[in-house]
Amino acid sequence: MSYPRPTPYHWLSIYYGAYFFAFGVYLPFWSVWLAWLGLSADDIGIVLGAGVMARFVVNLTLTPRFHLPEHLLPAIRWLSFLATVIGFLHLMATPDLLWLTALSIAINSVIGPSIPVSDALANHYNRRKLIDYGRARLWGSLAFVVGSMMAGTLVERFGPPIIVPLAAGALLLTWCWSLSSPQQLPAKEETQAMVRTPLLQVLRVKSVLVFLAIVSFIQGSHAAYYAFSAIHWTQAGVSDVMVGYLWSFGVVVEVMMFALAAKVFGSWQVQSLFRLAALAVILRWCLTGWSTDLGVLFTAQSLHGLTFGVAHIAAMRYIQQQASDKIMALQALYSAIPMGVVMALLTVVSGELYEQLGGDSFYAMALLGLPVLLLTLKADTAEEVVRS
Repeated sequence: MSYPRPTPYHWLSIYYGAYFFAFGVYLPFWSVWLAWLGLSADDIGIVLGAGVMARFVVNLTLTPRFHLPEHLLPAIRWLSFLATVIGFLHLMATPDLLWLTALSIAINSVIGPSIPVSDALANHYNRRKLIDYGRARLWGSLAFVVGSMMAGTLVERFGPPIIVPLAAGALLLTWCWSLSSPQQLPAKEETQAMVRTPLLQVLRVKSVLVFLAIVSFIQGSHAAYYAFSAIHWTQAGVSDVMVGYLWSFGVVVEVMMFALAAKVFGSWQVQSLFRLAALAVILRWCLTGWSTDLGVLFTAQSLHGLTFGVAHIAAMRYIQQQASDKIMALQALYSAIPMGVVMALLTVVSGELYEQLGGDSFYAMALLGLPVLLLTLKADTAEEVVRS
């Protein structure tokens, strides 16, 4: 019996859902699992930082090779398969720092390219008018909410050992879904150059360097949050379940941003979106460092839709404006530099800061919003008005 193939929108929505469910378990609670194994804050920073650095290397060397649309679906399938295998290898983890660092490097080497490759596929369908990127991507954010809430509940009941099988199981579902095919397969675009633009050539453009700097400051400011918020909050007496709720609430606001982006920000310039995100960065991390009162924390978390969501929407718009032969290179650079090497370095720095300052380390993250207010993207590439 044959079943109808899903539309590109449904295929991507379900893929994003399965993948980001796993990410919803991994991102908030991996440091909790590492702490349960007995690692110090310094060691946790090293393990997580090494993993993010691996994303940088892989996204610079591997991701740009998937520059043609027909490369994207096979790449997603292989990356999902390898992530599943490595995810289940974590069941054999020991408190050995070297072993945990190796696992972190391995898993990040395959989940790192998954986001830019799937986003490139979504951008391809978006340009063909087959999907609305924001509406497809919001299902990933919703799944992140479900994953973090479920993880918090299960950790509260069964303890940190449940984290690994929950994340690995979600990766298995992601791989299984990736084996299906959407109705309209990725196809070569008429305007697309057959030869991919070299990364160094793209990096010679001044506006690209400014773009990467802006996104590095905004997204890099999340390093202490990703690595130590769950530890900081639980040490302050917040339950594991409530930690899951706090993370989930932030992503719910992110979902709303993705859903309403076309209506609310459709006529905004990319530059304006980045500056809005930078102001939210300053306010959010100041609130997070100031208090662990739940009212303050939920207020801070309500800004996640701006600090991450609006910044990501602005980045995707900037990339979509560029010539089609440069899009995959920009997608790779976006994942490799702001979300890779910068995040890795700031994660390690956050470990040092948290070891010395505890919650006050979030104030250092707030300072990263200031340079963005002073940087300007040229109007001919990023300040033109675009409609989602």
